[in-house]
Amino acid sequence: MIKAVFLDVDNTLLDFNECSLLSIKQACEKFGVKFNERLVETFHRINNILWHDIEKGTITKEHLHEIRWKLIFDDIGGIDADGIEFEKEFFAGLNTIAVPVDGATELVEYLAGKYDLYVVSNAAYSQQINRLEKCGMLKYIKKVFVSDDIGFAKPSCEFFDACYSELTHIKPCETVIIGDSLSADIIGGINYGLKSCWFNLKKEPLPEDVKPDMVTESLRDIPGFL
Repeated sequence: MIKAVFLDVDNTLLDFNECSLLSIKQACEKFGVKFNERLVETFHRINNILWHDIEKGTITKEHLHEIRWKLIFDDIGGIDADGIEFEKEFFAGLNTIAVPVDGATELVEYLAGKYDLYVVSNAAYSQQINRLEKCGMLKYIKKVFVSDDIGFAKPSCEFFDACYSELTHIKPCETVIIGDSLSADIIGGINYGLKSCWFNLKKEPLPEDVKPDMVTESLRDIPGFL
């Protein structure tokens, strides 16, 4: 019997692609950097690499914030801007921009009527709290678990250990994790004994050795599963 749902935030409840796009535009305007599609594409490529490194424990988020935009600017070339200062402006923008994924608000309202809802995220606590509050979802969430407070990132067992050390009334087998990251959310959840629902936002192929309980390209399909 399912009692709880663990929810990822970025590109699950909130549209990180759109939020980051708006934040990049704001930072570009402040620092006089030309905004274009190459800048956005390079951001996502390098950002994905860095976050996978965080999941593997090979870099920290502090290091990401120090190097992310320097790596992006170096990759593109010809941009005369301070990567660390640009990062500060970009990150500040992400703290205030909240664009829900299609169907996310309705899904959270539906799930809250049946289960205890918890956020599990590798992003900053204040960032997720601010954004979920802004889009009206925070009132449905019983607690927000983030890697900064725990000291370990998804998909590590230590991250989930910390969650269940507080949720003593819930077992992993009584929990469903919903997220877009196959590595952090789905594989991490499966390895810990959770039920899993992969929100396949990018329409990626599913590896044969990974078997989520549900795969969907739309959040609107999930009520039929839960």
